[in-house]
Amino acid sequence: MSVLTSYRVTWEQKGSTTSRTETCLVDSDDMTRPGDPEQLHGLLRQMLAIRYLPIGQVVPANIVLQDVVPVCNCEPHPGESCAWAEHKGHRFYLQTSARPGYEVIIDRHDNEILGTVRNTLSVEFLTMVRQRYSHQ
Repeated sequence: MSVLTSYRVTWEQKGSTTSRTETCLVDSDDMTRPGDPEQLHGLLRQMLAIRYLPIGQVVPANIVLQDVVPVCNCEPHPGESCAWAEHKGHRFYLQTSARPGYEVIIDRHDNEILGTVRNTLSVEFLTMVRQRYSHQ
């Protein structure tokens, strides 16, 4: 199932000192390696180059990313504040497990445990959960 994630991206054209901030949507189907920041940054550079660079300079390498921030999916609704804003918009988080070598993925929405994961895989798993469910 395809999931769209919004990012607020601050960037500048290589060689320029003027930065711009744009909102970009990334489709999870375009990611062959979910959770890989390098692939995400490559997709964002490509998208920005196509959209904003003059013909002849439309090359992702001509885009310098300064900041990439996921946009809370409750921001587009006027007058509503994000319930997880105090946690940088993250609904899901990691906590140390009572079981040695494991961490627990917890949902702040209902304070329920989603799963217990080996600590070597916990960050990747948390990233996949955040990409999949965001604040839904």
